[in-house]
Formats: sequence, structure tokens, C-alpha cells
Amino acid sequence: MKPLISILIPAYERPDYLRRSLDQIALQSCRDFEVVITDDSATDVIESFLREQVYDFPVQYRRNLPAKGTPLNWTSGIDMASGEWIKILHDDDWLARPDSLEEYVRATRPEIDLIFSGYEAVFEETGRREDRTISMHAFDAITRNPYKLFASNRIGPPSVLMFRRSMTEHFDPQLKWIVDWEGYIRMLQQHRAGYVDRPLICMSYNATQVTKSCLGNPAVEIPEALIFYAKHGEKTRSSWVTYDAWWRLMRNLSIRSEAQLIQFAAGRPVPPFLLRLLKHQLMLPLAFRRIGVLSKFGMFLSYLVNR
Repeated sequence: MKPLISILIPAYERPDYLRRSLDQIALQSCRDFEVVITDDSATDVIESFLREQVYDFPVQYRRNLPAKGTPLNWTSGIDMASGEWIKILHDDDWLARPDSLEEYVRATRPEIDLIFSGYEAVFEETGRREDRTISMHAFDAITRNPYKLFASNRIGPPSVLMFRRSMTEHFDPQLKWIVDWEGYIRMLQQHRAGYVDRPLICMSYNATQVTKSCLGNPAVEIPEALIFYAKHGEKTRSSWVTYDAWWRLMRNLSIRSEAQLIQFAAGRPVPPFLLRLLKHQLMLPLAFRRIGVLSKFGMFLSYLVNR
């Protein structure tokens, strides 16, 4: 009999994190699931770990040779999955409560193809925890205009997502830094979504995350932002909220000249509006750009003349 949910766990060289994730799955009150683990590891550390484990739920395993990389490994197990719903769960994240899967199941509806949940951020080095669940009102606002996710990914990491296996939109393998929310934008444009406004997932913040090498790195962030623009066009800057996201990108990455921007673009076309935005930003003294209120005022003026 086919399970209702297939939990896809993309693994990479971290058996201790994977053990925690699987241990929390074992506690779930909902038992109508299977686990599919796809492994991008360069060593056999995950395979060896799994050989020694016995679980009371079905587990399938495949090692990717060669490795698929982020994000292809996230969903590479779909061809092995038999569940109606796919639940992504990164190996360093885990289900927060014994009824987490049950809560996802309760949120399913015939007309819904995507279900997101709240999550708790767990900072491994300090043990600090932070509830990042948003309100239903905030989620509804995102579904009406998914481009708000460019300004702030308030939905969270892919581990908060469950989607129908029949859904065809997936994450773009060109991307690393913005891959989650860019995928959400496309999914939300094509499908109806539900939200569970409770933290059903614990998201790990740790030193081994891929995003550690992306944050604040203009050689990653600028090309990915330009890929985003090439795919979505003027909608990426159609409101002051999304325009401000472009403004903050240039400011926070300390882009000081058109030549520098073009250099980091790495051959990708830079839209004229972004060159004008940068010109406006550089007209402000550096000290002003570092003061939030003054920077925001400059952004509004730029937005008004750059529409």
C-alpha cells in the first residue's frame, strides 16, 4: 500500500545531524509515510551509518554518483517516492513535534497543492531558539504578491514545505542563495497554498550550511539576482518593497561603481533600472547610506524617478 507522504532527506557528510532527523521522524504520531534519503557525500559515511540503523518505518537510500549538488539533491528522490505528498526535510533540520506530520496532513485539501508551516530557528553554537512563524494574514499577503519574498523570505527554508508529487515546478539548479524563495514564487503563481501557523520544523543554523559561503558574497548574490530578473522581469521591482530589496542588495554588498557591478555580473546583462538605482545611491554620501532612515528616504526618491 502506497504511503500518503514521502519524506525526502537530502544528505551530505553529516551522520549526526541525519540521526537526529530520523530519530524525530520515528516519534511521529502519523505513521502513513516513507523516508527517501539521497546522498551527495564524497565518502561512504552516510551509507555506513544507515547500514547500522533499524527503523520501524520504510527507508530507501541512494548515493548520488556523481553528486548532484544543491538544489538537485533536494528533490532527486522523487523518482523513488511513492507518496501522494512530498515532504522535504534537510538532513540538519528536524520535525519539531511528535504531531508535526499529523498537522501537515490536517492541512491538506483537494484544492491545495502546497503546504507551508511555521518554523523555529535553532542556532547550534549558542543553543538560542527563535520562533519564526508568521501570521495567516502575512501569509495571505505573500500569496497575493509572492514577489514580496524577494524583500524578505518570511516563509522559511525548504524544510517547511510539503507539496503534491504531481506538481511540476521545482527549484532552479542554477541557484544556491535565492533558490528557496525564487522557487516559492513560481510555485505560488501556479498553485494554491495552505499554511500551518505553528512551528512544525526546527531549522538548524550551523557552520556547515551552503548559505554560509553565499551570504554577503557579491560573486554569488549579484549573478543570482540577475538570473531572478531575467526570469521574472519588471515584476521584481514593481513596488517600493521589491525596489527596496534591490537598493539594499547594492548597499549591503558595498557596490561602489557601475564597473564593479558589471564585474560581479560575470557576463550577465545588467538591467538599465539597476544602473540608474546604483547611480542614485552613489549620489548619497556614504555616511547617509549607512543610516537606515536616510537610506530609505533616498530609496523612495530613486523609486519615484526610476519607475
